[in-house]
Amino acid sequence: MRQKNNSKRFLLLIMFFGFWSLFSAQEKTIIKILNRELKKEVKNQLKYSNFNGDTISIVKEFSIDNNKNLTFQIKKTSPYFSGYQIIKQEVPLNKILKIGKDIQVILETEKDAVVTTTTTFDDTQKEQKFTESLFFLYISNEKQNEDLGIEIQKAFQKAGFKVKKEYWYD
Repeated sequence: MRQKNNSKRFLLLIMFFGFWSLFSAQEKTIIKILNRELKKEVKNQLKYSNFNGDTISIVKEFSIDNNKNLTFQIKKTSPYFSGYQIIKQEVPLNKILKIGKDIQVILETEKDAVVTTTTTFDDTQKEQKFTESLFFLYISNEKQNEDLGIEIQKAFQKAGFKVKKEYWYD
């Protein structure tokens, strides 16, 4: 009897670690997709016909921390302000509800789940921190790419997060 209980526990442990490994691998897939697309955006940003002068560079690639927070950091320059900005966004994966595209690809979240920190470097250094419900991926220039939305949605779902894909406008 005791040996049966130990066998059951062992089987449960194997199943638990199997599911954990599967979800962890899918989270890596999310990161791989997002970083691939952001790098493509940065590389080609000056080539797009709708280039408006804003440029971005990657300070910290997309990552998922131990608390299951998606985060990344970019540097933005623009002819509309002096100096540059460092923009950092963070959101818990379980707060993401939808993916869509309207000018750029956006993750919609529960109310105030996204923490955005913008540090502006010009004559002075000023930091603004606020919460919102939109996590901007800064992926905007490629057109006719609804398959990207489906790919990201599927990666979230395989990682155990229910994310809807609704609108996708170029």
